[in-house]
Amino acid sequence: MKKNIFLYSLPMLFTLFLASSCEKVNLHEGITFEKGLLNFQIEVPGQPAQYNATVAGPYNDGDTIYIKVPTTDEDPLDVTKLKPLASLENNSEIKPGLPGLADFTNPMEISVVDGSGNTKRYIVKVVPTLPRTVFKSLWFKTASTLGVLRTNISGLTVAGDNLLVADYNGGNMGADAGVRVFDKVTGDYKKIIAPPTTFCMQVVADDAGHFVMNRYNVYGAGFMVYYYEDVDSAPQLILNYTNAAGCPADLGKKMSVIGNLKQGKAYVYATTANNNNCYYWEFNDGVPVDVLPTVIKYTNATPWNFATIKRKSLDANSDHYITYCNYVSPDANLEKGSRFASFTPDMDVTEMNTQNHYYKILDFEVFNIGGTVFMAALTQGYFAWDATHIKVYDITDPAKMKLVPGSAGYDDFMLFTSPMYGGTNYNRYGDVAVDVKGNDITVYATMATNDATTAGVMAYKMKFNP
Repeated sequence: MKKNIFLYSLPMLFTLFLASSCEKVNLHEGITFEKGLLNFQIEVPGQPAQYNATVAGPYNDGDTIYIKVPTTDEDPLDVTKLKPLASLENNSEIKPGLPGLADFTNPMEISVVDGSGNTKRYIVKVVPTLPRTVFKSLWFKTASTLGVLRTNISGLTVAGDNLLVADYNGGNMGADAGVRVFDKVTGDYKKIIAPPTTFCMQVVADDAGHFVMNRYNVYGAGFMVYYYEDVDSAPQLILNYTNAAGCPADLGKKMSVIGNLKQGKAYVYATTANNNNCYYWEFNDGVPVDVLPTVIKYTNATPWNFATIKRKSLDANSDHYITYCNYVSPDANLEKGSRFASFTPDMDVTEMNTQNHYYKILDFEVFNIGGTVFMAALTQGYFAWDATHIKVYDITDPAKMKLVPGSAGYDDFMLFTSPMYGGTNYNRYGDVAVDVKGNDITVYATMATNDATTAGVMAYKMKFNP
């Protein structure tokens, strides 16, 4: 095989080197640098976040650049000491340079000389902005402070100006048992409402401020629902689903209501343990259409230990929200636990990623403000003595329930996690109630523990800025 061999003498190599080293390569040939200012950010001293302009650059000569920086009523933004940051195109320069800290009481005017020598002027305005949601702890009142004797609190709701807390005593209907009525703002005690029957479990308000108490199906007594016009009215038995009619054992440990139980349409839902059925009754003007329930079999779950289901609307083909818990002991890998999901009548299910809550979701409440849909949950770890938290999510876009911590847009989905509350909760009880007045919301939740110093009710104020 013939090989081509090239031989260079030293003079020839030197000539080649000179030719290559003297050739000038202009990497910027044909490129202009006229963009100048690409982006502008603001930092608040002592905070790690950077706040970007509402409209991303590059900017045109004469543009006004707006930057929204969070503020609160309790800790207002100090606009006199903010750190400005600019991103410039290659060969561009701000004249004069930006200070380390700047006063944005008035708009800042800046000049940028771009890479082609053109001078461009911009105006930067900082806009102190309330975040979409602000949360503030109002109070936590222990069972001993509230005078609640049964610390394993099994029910909680808001009806009108009142906060109702279940203090049932099993089969005992003594004068110290029933539902305790408190001022929903202050938590001050008002009165006690005697239980309508033995073995009551929940107290739940409808959408019009009326409320119901129920007896769950223990000792074969069936599932009963008693209606109250207000805290001073007598109870009316509006549903009696008997054991003989097929009522499953323990039905009614969890119950929900939607609509107006006095007039118009309403629905009452109930669940029990050890099956994956949800039972509901349609009411018209306070009367059930049928004493026998309609049954939804939730096919995406094995028989659960406890569950709560809530109807999204009064529409005949409404979707639903559900949370259920398969509690497996011991569960070293924590593979079971609670799920939260939205599902259609055709059982198309959108499930929240389990990284967004703890092992048990004890209860939840969904509320809608001007088309924005929020969900508040009471969630606890695997063990009975694990910490308990309130969490609040924006679930307007169900697809966001798939997000996990660190995902883009996660802060717009996971809005709030409360400090932890401690206590031992063997019954896995817990209720959430939400009171909505315009854009001011109060979220209440129970701590159902075995000790009067850790059991009680907490209240958080949520401010929503659309």
